[in-house]
Amino acid sequence: MSLEQLKDQASQLRRAEQRELIAFLIARQAAEDKEFKEKLALQIDDTNPANWMTFEELEKRYSE
Repeated sequence: MSLEQLKDQASQLRRAEQRELIAFLIARQAAEDKEFKEKLALQIDDTNPANWMTFEELEKRYSE
């Protein structure tokens, strides 16, 4: 299956299923990439709201 086919299939999933897929892919990347895991942990643990990303910023940054 090509990446385009996977994207097409993912776009047809229900929102909850898309979130589960996203969580699965992030967990896989974290398990395989120590640097990514450490950076992600720092971002999750950041308690300063000035450093938080809004949903709008997230959509703008990751939608293609």
